[in-house]
Amino acid sequence: MRQFADRYARSARPRWTGTIAWILLVLASMVLIGYGIARANWHIGLPGPAEQEEVWIGGRYILAGCALSLAAGARSHLRGNPVWVTVCVALPGILVGWAAWVNPYNLMRHLAALVAFPFALGGVVGVIRVRGQRQKD
Repeated sequence: MRQFADRYARSARPRWTGTIAWILLVLASMVLIGYGIARANWHIGLPGPAEQEEVWIGGRYILAGCALSLAAGARSHLRGNPVWVTVCVALPGILVGWAAWVNPYNLMRHLAALVAFPFALGGVVGVIRVRGQRQKD
């Protein structure tokens, strides 16, 4: 009986540890994207040199957050999560990253984040609801 309890404790612990780490990766990507968008702001025309520097710095935060979002999507796929969770988690990286590359000075990044962030949170909630049972870790 003791062996069964030890085996169960060892197998359950990494599953939740991996799930929590994955959730933190998704949330970190959203925080970086949000901070970058807030720092870069948006402009109707081409901003002045000082504002261009702020947009450039904010754009780097956005791209780092997009890279983390894509990494969270890849990690979700490797963990064996459903496809919809993987797509929802990678969506901020795809949409906001695309909007940041197309035009770094307009409102498109804000709208892309407004659309993609609820989907990413929905993917996280979907994983939490199954309580880590589908993960391979």
